[in-house]
Amino acid sequence: MKKVIIALLMVMATTAMNSQTKFSVEAGPQYSPNISWRIGGNADIPISSRLSIVPGLYLSNRHRVTKEDYRYEKNGTLYTNSKESSFHANYITLPLRLGIRIGRLNAVNSKWQILGGPYIAYGTNGKGTITETVNGIRNKTKYDSFENNGMFKSRWDYGFDSEIQYTYKNKIKLGAFVESGFKELYQSDNDLGKVVDELFKVNTVNITAGIIVGYQF
Repeated sequence: MKKVIIALLMVMATTAMNSQTKFSVEAGPQYSPNISWRIGGNADIPISSRLSIVPGLYLSNRHRVTKEDYRYEKNGTLYTNSKESSFHANYITLPLRLGIRIGRLNAVNSKWQILGGPYIAYGTNGKGTITETVNGIRNKTKYDSFENNGMFKSRWDYGFDSEIQYTYKNKIKLGAFVESGFKELYQSDNDLGKVVDELFKVNTVNITAGIIVGYQF
């Protein structure tokens, strides 16, 4: 993983010799599938008047929460038990996208651009908790996100990154993105969740949507 990051940084540094290459830093909230954040940057390397190669490097915090409530009656008393899991994991994400400028919407020093391409990601670390309430007694236990009791089955992830961005006066960037993962990444910690995972595979892969605010230089 370190070799991949170093290689990408070398490519981005080499392209700096091209005066048309633009770099940007970006940050913003994301939903994955709970509120978290993404921060990083990319290089916009023109290959024609309308097309660019846009490699990126991001630190992405993914957050997943599940909750299960169940009731039962004993000796005429109704009990409500619950189990809630909340896990965060930090992923280094490397997308390599093709950028297409939308000519009709462009103005002087401003542009609209559609980005699309593959990404790979690696989970560096993560923590979480499982909170169980049984007969009114609450117990909270901490776990590593990638351990057996964690929600993340794999540190590696890969998929497709798609974005739309608007750059104002070649400086301020606004946009929205969606990451669609291909690798089974999440695992439920309860029987109902496992059944849902089997029926709807989308619950087990990375589906992240977010917005970005950035600065280009």
